[in-house]
Amino acid sequence: MIRSFLNIFLPEDEYKRLQVLYFMAETTFLTVVILLLFGFFKYILSFEMIDITFLVMYGPFIMMTYVYVRYILSGIEFTEVANTQTYKKRRRSIVKSAITFGILFAVVYFIPFGPRKEGLEAIAFVGLMAFFYFLFDYISLKRSYKKNEDLPDD
Repeated sequence: MIRSFLNIFLPEDEYKRLQVLYFMAETTFLTVVILLLFGFFKYILSFEMIDITFLVMYGPFIMMTYVYVRYILSGIEFTEVANTQTYKKRRRSIVKSAITFGILFAVVYFIPFGPRKEGLEAIAFVGLMAFFYFLFDYISLKRSYKKNEDLPDD
């Protein structure tokens, strides 16, 4: 194994590791191209409408989001899901983990802020976070199931 600080962020599975590295390389390349374009527009063409601070501040978050979305849509997260029984079991597990996440997120969210006047807003925010957690895992599970179903059995 190659010694790198990236190893703490990468999966143990060799195929997943390689795919995530590809996703990270893609986002790095796209970021460099976008920065060069922004620099060209701002300094060469004196186009002042573009605020490069936005890209510099939000760039890392955009990069992480790109890698995460690519990972979800690639269908490589759930390698063990190859039949309907495993799929249904994993789907139930995802529902339980989304509910657990929602409860823990609510506790962590309400501890520092306490109950406010906007109680309905806070509950909606927590519910939305739990829903997105479930949605991302479900999409990943569905893609993994379709991908594993299409693979030939050895």
